[in-house]
Amino acid sequence: MPIIFYLILLFFEPPVFQGVDVVVADSKEGFVFITNDSLYFTVDGNTFTKRSHKFGLDMYRMRAVPKIDNSSKTFFLSEGGGLVYQYDEEKDTLQRLDNSYRFMSRFGEAIVSFKDTIFSYGGYGEFSYNNKLIKFKADFKEWNVIHIEGQPRPMRHNLIQYDTLTKEIYVGLGNSMYFENGNEKRQNHFDIIRFQPNGTYETIGSFKGVEEEFADYSIDGKSLRNFGGYRMPMLYSTNGLWTVDLRELKAYHHIKADRNRLLQYTDIIAYNPDTNRFLMVSNYRHKDPRFHVVHVLDLLGLEYEEYSLAEVKISVWGYSIFALLLLFLLPLFRTKTSVLLNEAIRSNERRVQQRLSSEDFFILKRIVDAYPEYVEYPELQNSYEKDLSYESRIKKLRASIKEIDEVVQEVIGRKRNSIFEIEKGREDKRVKVIRIKNNQLKKVDLFGRLRRGSK
Repeated sequence: MPIIFYLILLFFEPPVFQGVDVVVADSKEGFVFITNDSLYFTVDGNTFTKRSHKFGLDMYRMRAVPKIDNSSKTFFLSEGGGLVYQYDEEKDTLQRLDNSYRFMSRFGEAIVSFKDTIFSYGGYGEFSYNNKLIKFKADFKEWNVIHIEGQPRPMRHNLIQYDTLTKEIYVGLGNSMYFENGNEKRQNHFDIIRFQPNGTYETIGSFKGVEEEFADYSIDGKSLRNFGGYRMPMLYSTNGLWTVDLRELKAYHHIKADRNRLLQYTDIIAYNPDTNRFLMVSNYRHKDPRFHVVHVLDLLGLEYEEYSLAEVKISVWGYSIFALLLLFLLPLFRTKTSVLLNEAIRSNERRVQQRLSSEDFFILKRIVDAYPEYVEYPELQNSYEKDLSYESRIKKLRASIKEIDEVVQEVIGRKRNSIFEIEKGREDKRVKVIRIKNNQLKKVDLFGRLRRGSK
């Protein structure tokens, strides 16, 4: 009897691992968990089979990349970007593909794969947000930037979809951080963006119309999920569940979603397209996780409310009326014939902030707030990481000042005319100092941008 009991434990041993040390993916009619030394398989989330493996790869902070369909390869990607593993269930192999390293700069990136290619957008790391769209091809074994004309704002925690027919990539929602009065605050973004194969992008819709409906949902990595094989991204919490079709510009509020399950199992970690079942879990990042498998219809329910995410189109008559009103009201907005450069920057602060990294925006704020006084370079260098060498800080500050200068000029309409005045310090000639130029700018238009350069 003890031998039989031991064999049962061997083949139905519950998993003992923490969520950071395991990758979960769909497998046949169930789900497979891969740790550094073992594979666990379950169909119902209650009973598990276990066997050892000798893949010899580190599963720490790896995650499965959502794939479009079963014809696509199964990739695992390191959190923060970089490392890529390919799992082949039929051949029972797990191999590393990339000639890269852990980027640690794309946490919260939106990822999706089709066939042998991974697409990644956005993310956060190294004190800045990302707006690069990159891809990884299994045959090339390296990451490449997809050139996009006029990159959108940097952000993280986006929903993402890929259109296999048009090769277009859709990104929606997301957030970023900014500084206000010395405090870091989060800003949610609601645009829906379409990246096209020709290297252009456009904003095609917005979640602004359902912003109030999302008030009880946190727009972060836990609540926003893409699942391999499931046709739409998902937004969920203990308050309920939404699915979103970015291509069709539709949001669906599942009003009969099983909130009891969402309260008991707060994470949805995988989806099996062959069985139409989700794998849910509680205490996933702790020692004793509890798993639960549920059919998609039982979790989402059969009733939903549909919301349009399309931008409101204005008719020709609407444009005509707006143009007449604009001509009538325009003189009211042009009574101010000049403005200080520093004032123009302040009045466009939000638009400038959307274009700069949080690190560069913080430097600009210190210079603007100090006006008309100068700010010493060493004071600005202290805002960078403490472990950087003096030479590295100097190079980074030069790059930041150049980026700030170009962005501000573009936003306020001041072309080929630097906003900064840089000189040697009066007390110590070895130290550079910087401030906003003491310029009067001529004629500000309706949007606060310069119509002509300074005198």
